[in-house]
Amino acid sequence: MPRLAQIKLNGGLQSDDVQVSGKSLALALGGVVVFAGLAIAGAAWLGSSLFDVREAMARSADGAAASMGFTVDTIEVEGVNGARAQEVRAVVTPEGRHSVLSLDPADVRTRVESLDWVARARVQRLWPSTMRISVERRQAYARWQEDGEISVIDYNGERLLAERAADHGELPLVVGAGAGPAAEPLLIALENLPQVRARLEALVRVGNRRWNVELVSGTTIALPEQGAAEALAQLERLQSEHRLLDRPLAQIDMRAPGRVAVRVHPVLAGGMRPLLGGA
Repeated sequence: MPRLAQIKLNGGLQSDDVQVSGKSLALALGGVVVFAGLAIAGAAWLGSSLFDVREAMARSADGAAASMGFTVDTIEVEGVNGARAQEVRAVVTPEGRHSVLSLDPADVRTRVESLDWVARARVQRLWPSTMRISVERRQAYARWQEDGEISVIDYNGERLLAERAADHGELPLVVGAGAGPAAEPLLIALENLPQVRARLEALVRVGNRRWNVELVSGTTIALPEQGAAEALAQLERLQSEHRLLDRPLAQIDMRAPGRVAVRVHPVLAGGMRPLLGGA
């Protein structure tokens, strides 16, 4: 049984920080029940709606628990600090709720995970007055340029609104409508293709159906609609065997199955030249 909340055989409840006797806890819970019952009776007598009755019950139970020493005095945040930890603390206790008893861990977790930069959260109540929140941040994975605006995205292609693109210049850039959510397979492939990755300027989504790879040299690589990751792996092999990416090329066209065509820069020569396959 987890040590953070185990009922001891002698009637005590134990956490990492405090011990509360079973008798004290029973008295507190009994007081909460009495206060809640009085609140319901009063609200019903006044002809209040069911919602009002529930609110009256919640407020009374919260007040009773707080008056008996179950006020939230400490909110421990693990995984982040500074301003991010303060953001977490701000959503833990909703307005008008001050006791540990009134805070449901599942509800607290939902509120914490609603923060834009939070991937997952774990919530523990430590009696009588502490909430412990463990937070896992969403990781910045790439930058996404769309309609002239650059955002930081996670591996799912969801924007991290709390992150500034200017602070993540080391991340790969994907460009175009739908590029963010569609980029993960290529970005994963590039992690194992160091020669292509080192020369990458941007991945550009074309017609929301296929990709162009823009290199820092100015070369454009047209990838096929199907098998784009495999085409990148082939490109890595061509670089190892033929130093293809070091050549002064305007375009490398890999859209035709079994064929790679190249076009040199116009100042050097014109036309497309087959490199592999075809005539």
